[in-house]
Formats: sequence, structure tokens, C-alpha cells
Amino acid sequence: MLNKKIIVFICIGILGILLLMGYIFRVDRFGMASIDWVDCIQINNVKYYKDVNKVPIESSLVDKKIGKVKFNVSENVHNSGYMFRNGDATYLEVGTEINSLKSDNNAIAIKINGLYYLYKVMAD
Repeated sequence: MLNKKIIVFICIGILGILLLMGYIFRVDRFGMASIDWVDCIQINNVKYYKDVNKVPIESSLVDKKIGKVKFNVSENVHNSGYMFRNGDATYLEVGTEINSLKSDNNAIAIKINGLYYLYKVMAD
């Protein structure tokens, strides 16, 4: 009787450890899919997409720094069901500076090689 309780306890412990490891190591990023990512970043639960013009904007339009890229999705994720988190970007390097704009709440400025590029909220 004691042996069954020990075996059940060990099985529950192993299952708990596996679930915890899945949470810590973000299991949703693993998979075998080949994904064509769109150039975007998520900040404050809002996804911004790179402006199609891909032309630098004037630094006078930039307001203040609001964060940095925390995770590069295209280099680390191979699961098409991956859920973006704040600070995740598809192609931007970790540490890339994110800035607000003085006149537009539906866009942000990303600093790349000393120049600012526009990322906008997509219209529904």
C-alpha cells in the first residue's frame, strides 16, 4: 500500500515539474513549422506593424523612450500558434529602442542604427 502512494506522489511530482518547465521555457515557441513572419512588435498589448514606406522619420516627431525589444520571435519561434507577449518583435534585435511619437498614439518609432522608423497599428 505504501509503495502505491509513493509511486503516485512521484508521478504527480514529475508532472508538476514538467508543467513548470513548460511555463518557464515558453513551450509555445517550439515546433516544426516554417513561418513567414510579418515585421511587427507588441507593446502594451497592442501590435504595431512596420510602415510600408520603410523610410526613416524625422527625430523631431519622436517623443520619449517607452521600452526595448525583449524577445526576437523569428529567430526563436517555430510554432505558428505562438502568442505574442509585450516586448516581442519579429525581426528587431533584443535591446532595440522603442519610442512614442509626439502626435500619433497609433504609431511608435523604432530606433535602428541611429534612425527612427515608423510602426503603426493596423486598421481593422
